[in-house]
Amino acid sequence: MFDLTRQEKIILIFLSLSFVSGLGISAYKKTQKRLELDVRPYEMAALQDADKFIAQQRFININSFEIDELTRLAGVGEKLAERIVEYHKLHGPFKSKEDLMQVEGIGGKKFEKIKDLIILE
Repeated sequence: MFDLTRQEKIILIFLSLSFVSGLGISAYKKTQKRLELDVRPYEMAALQDADKFIAQQRFININSFEIDELTRLAGVGEKLAERIVEYHKLHGPFKSKEDLMQVEGIGGKKFEKIKDLIILE
């Protein structure tokens, strides 16, 4: 049906192989992009409840004995965090956020800055 010369057949084969190779490369690139999109942080994958994960990252439990965690609050350094822990040991767990103002070094201004970032657990 088609009478092609030897040179035309070689060109046709070359073009066909180039087309198939291009399809293969395109498919490979698509799978690579998909793999990058499927990567999730380990902590998020381990938690069943995403709301709990967000709350843990945002809020600080003032009844915690962890000084490192308490120092994440604005204006709370290591010394003040130690005072919070000491107050907790002497008087027991904080029952309300306002109880935190009983700690030496936490006044109204500092409390206003941190009150929305603390929780009681």
